Amino acid sequence: MAGSPNDYEDTTRTVRTRVGDFEYVGGFPTDETVRQAYDQLDVQRGCQVYLEFMPLMSQQAIFDSHERESGMVENRDVGVYDYQAQGKVETVGLTYNTESIYSTACVNVEHGPVVVETPPNVLGVIDDGWMRYVTDLGNAGPDQGRGGSFLLVHEDDDTELPDGYHTFRTPTYRNWVMIRAFVDDTGEGDQALDWYRGHHRIYPLASGPDPDATYVSFSQHPYLRTTHVRDVTYYARLAEVVQREPSGVFTAYQKGLLEAVGIEKGAPFRPDDRMRALLAEGIEIGDAIAKANAYACRLEGVRRYPDRKFEQLFLGGRHDFMSGDALWLDARTLFHYEAIVVTPAMAVERVGVGSQYLACYRDADDNFLMGQHSYRLHLPPDIPAGNFWSVTLYHPETRSLLANGQDKPAKNSYDDLAWNDDGSIDLYFGPEPPHGDDRNWIRTLPDQGWQILLRLYGPLETFFDGTWKPDDFAKIS
Repeated sequence: MAGSPNDYEDTTRTVRTRVGDFEYVGGFPTDETVRQAYDQLDVQRGCQVYLEFMPLMSQQAIFDSHERESGMVENRDVGVYDYQAQGKVETVGLTYNTESIYSTACVNVEHGPVVVETPPNVLGVIDDGWMRYVTDLGNAGPDQGRGGSFLLVHEDDDTELPDGYHTFRTPTYRNWVMIRAFVDDTGEGDQALDWYRGHHRIYPLASGPDPDATYVSFSQHPYLRTTHVRDVTYYARLAEVVQREPSGVFTAYQKGLLEAVGIEKGAPFRPDDRMRALLAEGIEIGDAIAKANAYACRLEGVRRYPDRKFEQLFLGGRHDFMSGDALWLDARTLFHYEAIVVTPAMAVERVGVGSQYLACYRDADDNFLMGQHSYRLHLPPDIPAGNFWSVTLYHPETRSLLANGQDKPAKNSYDDLAWNDDGSIDLYFGPEPPHGDDRNWIRTLPDQGWQILLRLYGPLETFFDGTWKPDDFAKIS
């Protein structure tokens, strides 16, 4: 009878989809449909691997740069951006600012606990190899800005641990120590390097400090690349990380996803030509998804204000990207495609402590910011930053500082700026300065997109309660 479960009239048919036509004969897929279906599955798996492991690969890219480009030794050496801008503008790296004197180092706890001695009055963090939060250092950390001695230990390490440290366990072997210091404390150049030498040491607990520890000046190492690759070599690098880290840092689902594209602990990664081509396509699709998710974000709560175009990078006030008991996948991708450093000090309301960020990609008319046009950004009086504020430009392709030919693509509270009589300020963006005055002007590049981060270090109450908010970008002639 018609409509019964055993009605076989529609078993030979063609199904049309956005990825192609699928044909069935008597219920069986044709050879061409089988080929298309498996190709689609492998492309989708490649795309999902790219998105799922982006936090891990972003963190590992920083470690790779330390070792391969700067010659740094883990558990010993510290890299320092010893000038506010010099050395950063030439680097491909996510969300660098042009105000802080950064330091960066890799701690590997595979062979035992490691000591991290930290400076006073800094904003620092330890993230694990997945760029997941372990602890804050400095003003938002357990040392409360006084500086302190931290001990990092692998979660399976049964070493008897001494007292006197802020002790934290981590699931990954390799972990990131990142510190943002204030230039008023550190100075620049050799003075900044000496300041870090006197305040920041990293060494295995068992052996103590190494007299050969090097403090690498990144102003002398321009053109570093600290972002993950976005081509088919992504998978080979991911396979190396899988071999290096303990199996327990990956869930059963993640291991299954890895094995689906040929990555397995203890086995070589050797994709054939067909698989390599499909994985390359998966990367392209994944990167398009990440770009759309970043620059045309559809997630609830991404806009900070209902009447402004400014957006947040941490959604829901959560540094762990959780929404209830679920991992908010697209919120995690939003952050990790554009930014680095995971800490609640950048996500939750802590008046006068930590830092807050507003991103913007569009003008008041909701058009993308483009370098051939000129714009004005009005910041009302009493910008709510206890330490400093800045407006910094980045390129949407590299997500790195805009290489615009100026010393820095930014303006900040350290600069000699022209303020309005009421204490507000107007910043200008475009190919040429307005009225020939470049004090408040940042150059943009015709036919190139750009985006900004508005930073507030030591954010004040008026930011959190919304009584202070920036105007939208106004296009001007």
